[in-house]
Amino acid sequence: MQKKNLAAIVASLFIVPVAAHADVTIYGFLSGGIESAKATGSGNSATEYSSRTRVVDENSRIGFKGWEDLGGGTKAIWQVESSLRNFEQGGQPDNSSTANATFGTRNTFIGIDNGDFGKVLLGQNDSAYKMFTGSGNSALGTDVFVNTTADNFGKSSVNSRGEARLINSIHWFSPKWAGFTLGGSWGVDETRTSGTDAKRISLGLGYNWGALNLATAWDKQYDKGVAANTTTASVNSGSNISFYSIAASYKFDFGTFIGGNYEWGSFDQIGGGQLKQDDWLIALGQDFGAASVKLSYGELGRLKNVGAGINGDDFKAKQWTLGGYYNLSKSTQLVAYYTKITNNAKQNANFANNPVYDSGLGTGGAKLTAGNDPQAFGLGMKVSF
Repeated sequence: MQKKNLAAIVASLFIVPVAAHADVTIYGFLSGGIESAKATGSGNSATEYSSRTRVVDENSRIGFKGWEDLGGGTKAIWQVESSLRNFEQGGQPDNSSTANATFGTRNTFIGIDNGDFGKVLLGQNDSAYKMFTGSGNSALGTDVFVNTTADNFGKSSVNSRGEARLINSIHWFSPKWAGFTLGGSWGVDETRTSGTDAKRISLGLGYNWGALNLATAWDKQYDKGVAANTTTASVNSGSNISFYSIAASYKFDFGTFIGGNYEWGSFDQIGGGQLKQDDWLIALGQDFGAASVKLSYGELGRLKNVGAGINGDDFKAKQWTLGGYYNLSKSTQLVAYYTKITNNAKQNANFANNPVYDSGLGTGGAKLTAGNDPQAFGLGMKVSF
């Protein structure tokens, strides 16, 4: 009832007949917490992030979505979703690289939905890679603390480093066929820097049978390479970066959850040669009525095919996460977590949300010094609407 009343108010603001917007839905959540965080271990006190208390936003958002029946089993669909980083720090950078509380920052698109063919989306949206084996697949559920500081899936994190949200993109997601679903994404390159075409292609395949979820995905970034003996990417004609992943999860009737991911990436070096690196994750959970306990452990492996005198083990990282949720109601939830990333000497894996930086705070050049180990203990609350 509340959603319908809100939708009617929003619809009345548009200078078109209200009936055309009768199926507008307002949704989202506010989620925040207080935590103790630090990043130490490199041995250089000048670049370590000393222990401190932070008030954090846990990826709060607001969205508007709707549809119109076009007949023949086809609907026009649309969505505008925005980050609510202004819930904390008024939308300004804190211990982060840039502010991101502007309008339409998240999945925002127009599209067509057909019961037989599936959905076609045009705009900005999570890639098929992310939607099938990454943090965008809530049914898979292996990112057990998604949308919190303890989230460990992301391009600069320990696991699922190939996932992304693609701007200027088109996507297709199939309906379910005998338990199988397919998806594909194409992120176009409109800038074509120095004559390159740095497009990005993602494909995903999933299978669901009751409590069993299986998925695999592939992602390729064209005309992008990495600096020698690193995974730092930049546009470069003829170089490519590719990721492959597989994932599975199962939840038993008595509330026990088990899942895992495995990902491997290949990186063309700008000066020639190809580096490789893999990562894996095991996730566990157990429900106890309104409460659930979650545990995950992930590792980022050694960088392979590095040059002479470089130790590939220096690029390793691992992350432990332990915590739990308690549902106060259908829309209000408490969360507690402890998480720690251990980076080897040349690695700087960070939290996917609320990352810790030790230099350039509040600027676009903010970074974490390699070898520092981010960790956080947090308590928070989430209210969905």
